Amino acid sequence: MQCAKRGTPSGGPIDENPPEVLRAVPDNYSTGFKKQVIEITFDEYIKLEDLQKQLVISPPMKTRPIIKPLGGVSKKMTIEITDTLLENTTYVFNFGQSIVDHTEGNPYPFYKYVFSTGSFIDSLNLKGSVKDALNFEVDDFINVMLYEVDSAYTDSVIYKQTPRYVVNTLDSLTTFTMENLKAGSYRMVALKEPSSNLKFDPKSDKIGFVSEVITVPSEKTYEIQMFEPIQDKAVARATQVAQNRIQIGYYGPLDSMNITPVDKSRIARSRITKMEDKDTLEYWYQPVLVQDSLVLAINHKAFKDTLTVRIKENMDGDSLTVSKYGQFKLNAPLQLTGNTPIALVDESLMRLMNKDSLATPFTTRLDSLRNVLTYEFDVRPEERYELQLLPGALTDFLGYSHDTIVNTYTTSATSDLGNIPVILEGDDQWPVIVQIVTEKLDVVASKTARNNGEVLFDFLEPNKYYIRIIYDTNDNGRYDPGDWLSNKQPEKVVYFPDLIPLQANWDYITNIRLE
Repeated sequence: MQCAKRGTPSGGPIDENPPEVLRAVPDNYSTGFKKQVIEITFDEYIKLEDLQKQLVISPPMKTRPIIKPLGGVSKKMTIEITDTLLENTTYVFNFGQSIVDHTEGNPYPFYKYVFSTGSFIDSLNLKGSVKDALNFEVDDFINVMLYEVDSAYTDSVIYKQTPRYVVNTLDSLTTFTMENLKAGSYRMVALKEPSSNLKFDPKSDKIGFVSEVITVPSEKTYEIQMFEPIQDKAVARATQVAQNRIQIGYYGPLDSMNITPVDKSRIARSRITKMEDKDTLEYWYQPVLVQDSLVLAINHKAFKDTLTVRIKENMDGDSLTVSKYGQFKLNAPLQLTGNTPIALVDESLMRLMNKDSLATPFTTRLDSLRNVLTYEFDVRPEERYELQLLPGALTDFLGYSHDTIVNTYTTSATSDLGNIPVILEGDDQWPVIVQIVTEKLDVVASKTARNNGEVLFDFLEPNKYYIRIIYDTNDNGRYDPGDWLSNKQPEKVVYFPDLIPLQANWDYITNIRLE
């Protein structure tokens, strides 16, 4: 006699096959299309995941079709077209990886439903790739678009109209193929946009484009460099945040801006500082009389504007607080900053002593816009410095000083640090900006080179680094992105050669041939 044993049914092998299409009505790749509803039947139950992001319709429709099942499962998917279709046009519905089976979530990869309202299916294609102009990683879900170049075409079309054709790189591709195109002339534009409305918004979107007009058919493979555009220069609203301080947001790179009261008799003194890591200026002022509003005139070489600020009474004021700024190292200076603008510096009320209590000669330099005070002196390795600031050493814009301040700083031994001598050779495109960046692309050190030879980066912390070369075409000391309206591509950026595992007491000599 045998006893029965309890067990758990295995359920059989896991289904790893994606769903398959049994039929489509009308047939896929139909011509003379006039229907409003499309039905696609699968061999198993399916559901739709992330449809809003995955589905790309080309040409775009003004109103999105109604697609079911929504939030449920079915063996049949229906597409109800709610827009008026264009005549003699080939339409492509690319579902990406949104169609998955109900049980295991296996996707039907990149299913496309194609039809034409004319007598034939357009069959031409274009190939290309996208990359980031400045960074290693390329964004996902980039829309690559074609705008027809005809008698009505203008450069403003990307701000106002949807494109003729669009394809999306989805979440895994940096290459693309635009299919079912008709012959013609086009501009190719790529957008990474949070809104997915297929219209360029310079305040939120990344953009890339091919400079020349593309003629289809074409055998060329096109590369698109994605970049964040420079904002048009402008100011936002002004807000009073303290008794004598107004914050003014701005757009675009700040190179020069003058802020003055329209009625100069109402302000005794004023000063402008820039907030760290924010596109915000702070306007500090001392009023002559109590007032309920202040009108500021904004003058920049690119624009003029006025801002009105309602002045609040009994707001808290600011008093001077001094703090360390940045990180003091053998290759980075000792710096201080204040929470209010530093106006007067009295070096006679300062003492800088080394570990042997000997005075170290120094000079100071004040960056008024950044509100940063830099100490310049002979910095030595394995040293301890003590900086003393007696009351009155620093006085701020409002006339406040501080109590006695004592800060200590130490430097590392050179044997605890490494060096990267970079030997440049080959190119005649100068200047170039040579940068040492971390794996996260944070800039550790940066120098400009104007000819072949050695660029030395010394006293670096042991870490893994890349070398980044920026071809500084306009010689302004920084990377510049492109500009759509002037048809300018971003400045060329190259990384060399591999990740550098810099160790303590190492010299990692790197020869780079520029091209």
